[in-house]
Amino acid sequence: MTMDARLISMLLVLALPLAACEHGAPPPEAVAADDHMSAAAANRTLPAGFVVLTNEPFWQARVEAGAVVLSGPDLEGRRFAIATDNEVEGTRLVHASDDAGTIAVTLTPGPCEDSMSGAVFPQVAELVIDGVGPVSGCARPAGTPPPAPSGL
Repeated sequence: MTMDARLISMLLVLALPLAACEHGAPPPEAVAADDHMSAAAANRTLPAGFVVLTNEPFWQARVEAGAVVLSGPDLEGRRFAIATDNEVEGTRLVHASDDAGTIAVTLTPGPCEDSMSGAVFPQVAELVIDGVGPVSGCARPAGTPPPAPSGL
């Protein structure tokens, strides 16, 4: 990998926009009061909203309320509607689709070291886009800044 590619990767990580602030899962008593929230969401240990970053290809997938938004080279804001979102034994699996295809996002507790910048993220992630993958990456809760590259 050239120094220019590494610099571009680091700049992409640092230039990512901050997502909306994340709110933790509500306590179980709030779930009973809210017909729209499932008990599974109250038991979730991984963040409700999160951002996945991959290297080569340089994709960013934001998992937010009801959607996965994918950005990357020649792709800006492809929006997939979430069909299933489950957390089983510490692994979260989100399946979503749009008119052109599907995306599967897997999230597990980290740590995860970015292969280019050396930044350490709190979660490990994988993306499968339109049947291609898995592509490994790292993730952080939505609303948190990207971790600093190592050595900075």
